[in-house]
Amino acid sequence: MYKNLHFKIILIFVVFTVTLMAAISAVLIVSSNRFYSSDFQTEMKTALASDSGLVSELRSAMTEDNFSAKQNEILRAYSGTLGISKYRNYYILDMSGAMLDGSDTELGKELEITPNIVTALSGGVGDEKEYWTSYIDYAVYLENSGKSCIIYVKDSQEEVRLFSEMIFQITVQAIFFGMLVAIVLSFFLAKAITSPIRALTVSAGRIAAGEFSEEVKVNSSDEIGTLSVTFNNMKNVLKNTLDEISGEREKFETLFLYLNDAVIAFDSQGRLMHINKTAKNLFGYDENTEFSFLHMMRVLQIDYRDVSGKYRESKNYVISDVIFEGKALDITFAEFRYTQSEKENAGIMCVIHDNTGRYELDKSRREFVADVSHELRTPLTSIKGAVETVLEYPQLDEESKKNFLQMAVEECDRMTRIVSELLVLSRLDNNRTAWKVETFEVSDFCHRLYDIMSVDAGNHGHVLTCSCDEDIPPVTGDKEKLQQVLINIIANAVKYTPDGGRIDISAKADSDSVVISVKDNGMGIPEEDQPRIFERFYRVEKARTSDTGGTGLGLAIAKEIVDAHGGQIWLESKVGAGTKVYVRLPYSAKLPETLGSETVA
Repeated sequence: MYKNLHFKIILIFVVFTVTLMAAISAVLIVSSNRFYSSDFQTEMKTALASDSGLVSELRSAMTEDNFSAKQNEILRAYSGTLGISKYRNYYILDMSGAMLDGSDTELGKELEITPNIVTALSGGVGDEKEYWTSYIDYAVYLENSGKSCIIYVKDSQEEVRLFSEMIFQITVQAIFFGMLVAIVLSFFLAKAITSPIRALTVSAGRIAAGEFSEEVKVNSSDEIGTLSVTFNNMKNVLKNTLDEISGEREKFETLFLYLNDAVIAFDSQGRLMHINKTAKNLFGYDENTEFSFLHMMRVLQIDYRDVSGKYRESKNYVISDVIFEGKALDITFAEFRYTQSEKENAGIMCVIHDNTGRYELDKSRREFVADVSHELRTPLTSIKGAVETVLEYPQLDEESKKNFLQMAVEECDRMTRIVSELLVLSRLDNNRTAWKVETFEVSDFCHRLYDIMSVDAGNHGHVLTCSCDEDIPPVTGDKEKLQQVLINIIANAVKYTPDGGRIDISAKADSDSVVISVKDNGMGIPEEDQPRIFERFYRVEKARTSDTGGTGLGLAIAKEIVDAHGGQIWLESKVGAGTKVYVRLPYSAKLPETLGSETVA
């Protein structure tokens, strides 16, 4: 019965109907939950934004002694905006998470400390949604006049639960009715399909037995009739297919030999059957070389036991990132059969793809992510330590508290700089930088740099000079971003040159470009560090750089900007003698075409 096509069609119709209706119900329930959560988040982010009128009023109320009562009045006035109902309430919490006031004080006594409250207690905005909970909430940290509190809104999602129950009831009714309809329709449809198929099966059996002279009767012009015509043409196609196999084999051998990937075929004993040109070049193979499957595994330093049997279980087995002669290789092992037997004489096909570019890119990305994590973890640790100290030791004098909080602010500024510079690099990497192209005089450009940096240099007792060749042709490029590059270089010279040093800005004309250099007589850079000085987050002396507020991204950004202009940036340095940084710019830069680019006349 279960192998009967008639029964299978009816079963498919019924299962499809039930599955479809259940899926629609699930989608509606999930969508309603997501919509409700999204709408809640939107309402809260709008009403409790840092610049909203409600937040401003709440902060102003904190100047009063009993500020929670005043805040409660304000929140009650904004109940419509916040969507406050019997299912949604607001609460005013102190910095221990205890309720000061709220729309439902009874429920407020039983409030638990949620992750969003924890986030707000740390000075942030708790707006994360945990989908496994029966509620959604939103928490905002407020402070004014030395007072702090948490504005907390919690929604029980009872409305969504009632709506989901209604959808489920409707779905059950629809499924029952749909099953009845599906059974009736599928019965008639199955009968219409299976009857001609039975007749076709009898005729096809005769053809399979070698009776090619017998034609299959064509009784209709639908898909079954088309199938019958196809069977009638099959016996003619079989002979032609044998002739085509020979031609296709020749095509395959040509493709096999000249693929960019290395392809090697071994028989069931591991003996070499076929090897293409790419594989020969990879392993240095010639006709006099003994080359077997085990030999290849030894050369690639792969344990045969790691491969044996696995490609049979899953039809193919892939080993990624095998390092061989400086290349990262992806190797696919696949079983094939080269005779009519399905159980014997199985061979193995090896396809080796050179994935060095992707491997190096992934390695660079992993290193970059690790660097970013490290750079962000340090200020976060300092911020957390400062805040925890203030919270855990309320007896601290005001000056100490101020120092700790000032340290937290400075670390926040440092994180902001890191994130901002990462965004600049991201836009440069993804060709999303808006270039403002204009033509400018190099002499005016350099003297402007002198004017900008002279005060900073003077504060350190440095002598700052500027000299330019005469008749330097004008340069076309993004003047503002190039100015950012040179200011960063000069600022590094000012920062890492002992007070009372000398910094020289100069520009020299070349045949097709101008070279702008910044020279100092500072501490210099060790020779082993110079090749990596333009890498992201690379610092010669990390502790010193952190103290001076650096992020390790300035020179990386400078290099990306100069490269985009078709220029070059490099340096010459000697420890104890100073550093000289060169920026070569073509007179007419061809910047990448990006969304938002503009040209200034």
